[in-house]
Amino acid sequence: MPASNVNWAANPLTRLLPFYPGQWGVRGSDSKLGLRTHTDGVVYYVNPNHPDCNDSADGTNPDQPLVTVAQAITRCLPFRGDVIAVMANNSWQYGTALDGYALPITENVIIDVPGVRLVGISPSSSTGVVWIPATNAGTCITVNALDVTIEGFLFTEGGKAGANAIAGVWNGATAWGDNLTIRNCMFDDTIDIAISLDFVWYANIHHNVFWECDAYGIYVVQPGSGVSNLIISDNVFHDVATSAMSLVECSKSHIFANSIYNSTALGGGAAANMGITTATGSENQVYDNYFSCVLPAAAPGDWDDLNTSVASDAWLNNHCTNGPNVTRPT
Repeated sequence: MPASNVNWAANPLTRLLPFYPGQWGVRGSDSKLGLRTHTDGVVYYVNPNHPDCNDSADGTNPDQPLVTVAQAITRCLPFRGDVIAVMANNSWQYGTALDGYALPITENVIIDVPGVRLVGISPSSSTGVVWIPATNAGTCITVNALDVTIEGFLFTEGGKAGANAIAGVWNGATAWGDNLTIRNCMFDDTIDIAISLDFVWYANIHHNVFWECDAYGIYVVQPGSGVSNLIISDNVFHDVATSAMSLVECSKSHIFANSIYNSTALGGGAAANMGITTATGSENQVYDNYFSCVLPAAAPGDWDDLNTSVASDAWLNNHCTNGPNVTRPT
């Protein structure tokens, strides 16, 4: 599945004439404001590889883009519909400097403006725009605002000592990371925690790829995280080291159509909670996912070893290597 199959409005559509006389005999069909075909949102371009990039520019011209995502965030306004468009780069591990565009995005940013869409523009890539943290053990993107969308990036440590990709975090006061959407991204085998959630509700995480992350694919911070009402679907988790989805304390969430491969479980080794765990949560529904483990067999690497749930969960029609499963893991 493409990790960067993004779809975005490259430019605002044209606003039509400012006055419509309406249709004769149809009350309310006239409008002195006219029909508006777009919001007032602004597209800000970020491209550190452009010869004329400058963080002093206004960022709305792709021929004079901004250098950093952080600078673009400072120009965004709440709920205006702003898009930060980050241009593709050539810092994939097998790229060559002769082709140019060798600089990745190298930042630890905080998105604190609600309603912003952050998009990696890489239409020819299955991986996404390469993003590495600015510091050892850094987090590339921290979200402290409502209604943020992130898509089209490849997160990798890029030579740093440890790296985390995206964190949705309540700041303990009035900044919430609720309604966060993360889609069409890739997290490679150098990332420690791909996505962490702390007191985030109504997040939608779909169509991402987690390749052998060093610790967690999706991680709910504990204790007291208060994460609820997530939708997690259509993701690929391949040999994530500690747990594909550690959803401890998570409640009222729907987890479906994900593919979870774990070579330890497949080989019959101990793989405790390396699949999905919803321990101490409540009222989650987990269905139609695919696991590289056998049906419950009271053995290492089986269904009950790989996963853990709670009594109020519903685990329905999940798939193991030797048939469909109809029991809740214990």
